[in-house]
Amino acid sequence: MLIEDNQELYPLEEDELELGKPLPWTVYSEAGQLLMKEGAPVDTQHKLNNLLNKGFRHRERKASDTGEEAGPPPDEPQPVVFTEGTNPFAELDELGFELKVLLQKIEEQDIKPGQAEKRCYSLATQIQGLVEFNADAVLGAVHLNSEHPYVIQHPLHVTVMAALIARTLKVPQKIQLSMLAASLTQNIGMYGYQMRLHAQKEPLSKRQREQVEQHPLEGVKLLNKAGVMDNLWLQIVFQHHEKADGKGYPKGLKGTRIRPEARIIALGDVYSALVTGRPHRPGLSAQQSLRSIFLERGKQFDPKLSMVFLNELGLYPPGACVRLRNGEVAIVIKRTSDNKAPLVTSFMDTHGQLFMRMQERDTSDYSYSVMGAFNPKNLPRLNPTLVWGIKLRRIN
Repeated sequence: MLIEDNQELYPLEEDELELGKPLPWTVYSEAGQLLMKEGAPVDTQHKLNNLLNKGFRHRERKASDTGEEAGPPPDEPQPVVFTEGTNPFAELDELGFELKVLLQKIEEQDIKPGQAEKRCYSLATQIQGLVEFNADAVLGAVHLNSEHPYVIQHPLHVTVMAALIARTLKVPQKIQLSMLAASLTQNIGMYGYQMRLHAQKEPLSKRQREQVEQHPLEGVKLLNKAGVMDNLWLQIVFQHHEKADGKGYPKGLKGTRIRPEARIIALGDVYSALVTGRPHRPGLSAQQSLRSIFLERGKQFDPKLSMVFLNELGLYPPGACVRLRNGEVAIVIKRTSDNKAPLVTSFMDTHGQLFMRMQERDTSDYSYSVMGAFNPKNLPRLNPTLVWGIKLRRIN
């Protein structure tokens, strides 16, 4: 017996089965083939181990009155429309403060039923709106200094990239909401100790590695307890560290057994981690990070989605630091159609001195053409509003 949509199957968890007790539900293989029927006895340790290693089951659906699978409401929220004069960097920072409060409430289980979903969908639509309003600016925020700690900065930036790719692929809004909510909460299962690990210089201990590899499962449990009923959201959180070659965690799923939405988030997750500096190492340049993803396509990452991701960010993505032919150092502020000659803002002259007034350059002009990446560890702290030349409204 085959299940038509095996993506709705969930891997079994250790605390769900007990030796000597009958199965409370039917168990299938990862491919959807029947392994053992409901009510069959789990009477040997070998049988128990086999089920835990290979077994999947349908999780009980929490359905609406119409019988449909729970998720965003039928009249799902749409991307927020921002008006001229909006500062996308300030807006993104503000969303970071909102996300911090939300994650703390979910982790502490101090949230009313339905509030986690409502607030996450709201954050998702605001990020979608910022991507629509000025994709280059919010993508640039991924590469520049953030006002927030890594546990907030990272999911925020991954969600920006996921929203960008989803827009390019014309993913339906209902699915986008679930995907972006999952992106915002992807690491909730390790929220309490992630910053400690992020600051750690020595390799992870065996115990720490086990904790990390269980955080997708712990995240699903926390979200369930917080009242999240969106099945797709939960699946994506569970799968966001699985790899195309089956070497991911927590279940070692392969290829198309991993939801495409989780594969998209995995790309942004790794890219953000690579370009972000840590206490024991500086962040890599955008070019080094993109090259790493290119080399891992078909292994760690979905090959087709990898190319969509790489093409979307471009050879020199917004926020990347580059050196120009005339010796100036600049920040990329806008992608161009060919992805080869972006617009940039120069902030450092040929002698390493900061300009009193930043200069916009068109790199299609030979004298300002891009010669290569500039090491981000040598990047001074810059105000992105000035780099992008955003003119703010005067408040009377």
